[in-house]
Parts: sequence; structure tokens; C-alpha cells
Amino acid sequence: MQESDFVFGIFFLNQSVFGFLGNSIMFAVYMSIFISQPQKKKPTDLILTHLTMANIVTLLTRGIPETMVAFGMRDILNDVGCQSLMYINRVSRGLSICTTCLLSMFQAVTISPSTSRWAQFKTRASNCIVPSFLFFWILNMLIYIRLITCNRAIRNINISEEVYVSKLCYTVPDGNVIHSVTFLIAITIRDLFFVLLMSWASGYMVIVLYRHRRQVQHIHSTSHFPKSSAENRATKTILLLVTCFACFYWINTFVTLNLVFAVEKDPQLESISVFLSGCYPALCPLVLISNDLHMCHREG
Repeated sequence: MQESDFVFGIFFLNQSVFGFLGNSIMFAVYMSIFISQPQKKKPTDLILTHLTMANIVTLLTRGIPETMVAFGMRDILNDVGCQSLMYINRVSRGLSICTTCLLSMFQAVTISPSTSRWAQFKTRASNCIVPSFLFFWILNMLIYIRLITCNRAIRNINISEEVYVSKLCYTVPDGNVIHSVTFLIAITIRDLFFVLLMSWASGYMVIVLYRHRRQVQHIHSTSHFPKSSAENRATKTILLLVTCFACFYWINTFVTLNLVFAVEKDPQLESISVFLSGCYPALCPLVLISNDLHMCHREG
């Protein structure tokens, strides 16, 4: 086992353990609200519950196997296991992207002024959450269904340069150019659509918060301003989540593109890409806990 593999194994292990514990704690908190205090639940609680669930699955299906491989365990999956693991991981990552976008869009509608064109959607926004979840599941399950037939487990065999290789599995082209191009276009369109929508919602929230701050400063001319409302604090937390997601997403996209188009595959670059893909799911609960979003929701 190389020293770099051991170092990455430590990183993967810490990321998976702490990310799993953090998301599990947040998931338990939201579930306890639904069960024991349903009168206090907020619509965003349902979205955050779905997000933490997607994060848990993402970390378990990629972080744990990568940790095992980094520490020298080989042949831990057969073809069926590799296909199932990669499919579930990709679907859960897609759900994380879509759910984060939904969270930012929902909060943008929630804090929109009564004079805004978005104010008319406030009363109907909550009814769109569950249908949105259903749409996200169908969308991502259909997009990644190709992975079920194209992935194989690595079994110490000679693999041609025509396939995409990771430390766990390798992807065999199905020979159908139309299927491959359609797959890439579908992923690109999905990512761009939700990332741009997320960015737009975040920009809108920043503008609303800035205008609110100016109004507060205008009304209260003293040097001691009142504390921001629970809704504003929740909005700032969601903005921090979106910023965290966007940073890791674009960095990982850059690394992945270098990996895909590299003449020679770099195992360390592959490990970096996997680690970056797990950073948002692992840090998401820390952002929520440190900013005490749950308590912010319960105030007022």
C-alpha cells in the first residue's frame, strides 16, 4: 500500500464517519419534530430531511468503499455490487443537487416581499415539495439507469484504455454513440439547470436581505439595531449551504474534466475527485448545526 493511499484512506474515513454522524443527527432531529412535535414543523424541515437522507446515502455508497480500497482491501465488489453501488451513489448525488436547489428556491419565495411577483406562490409553495421530490427521484433514476449495464468490477484484469477506470469499477462503452451522447447531455442539462436556478435564487435572496437591512437602518437610526429575524437567519444559512455546494461542485467539475481528458489516468487525481464529491454531504450538517437553523425555525 502506497503512502498516498493511506493518507487518502484517513481522509475518506474521517469524511465518511463525521459526515454520516452529522447527517444522522440532523435527520433524527427533523424526524423527532415530525413525530413528537408536528405542530412546530416547517416546510423546510421536510426538504432538509430529504437532503440529509441523500447525503447519508452518498457518503455510505462512495466514502466507505473508497476507504476500504485505500487501506488495501481489493475485490470487495462483484459486477452486481459495483453496478448497484455506483447507481445508488449517482442517484443520491443527483438528489442532493436537486434538493439543495429546491431549498434555495423555496426560501427565496418565502422571504419575497408582498409586492413581489413571487409573493403569489407563497401559499402554494408547500404543496409543491412532495411532487418535487417525486420528480427528482424519477429524473435521476432515469438518467443514471445506463450505469446498471455499463459498470463492471475490477478483478485484476487488463483493462483497455477505451474504458473509464476508477479504483472500484470500470465503465465499458456500450458501443452506442447516441446513448453515450444522450447520457452526457442529460447530466449536463440537469446540472446546469439546477445550479443556475440555485444561483438565481441565491442572488435574489441576497438582494432581499440587502433591501431589508437598508430598511431597518432607515427605521432605526440608533446604533443598536434589533436582531435579525429567524427567517433572515435561516436565509443566511441556506445561502451558506448553496455557496458551499457551488464551490465544491465547480472545483470537482474542473478536477473531473482533467481526469476524463487526461492521456494517462492519475489515481491520486481520482482520489481527489472522490474526496471533493463527498465534501458537501459531509459539511452540510455542520453548517446547519453551527448556524442553529433548527432553532431559528422554531423562534417566532
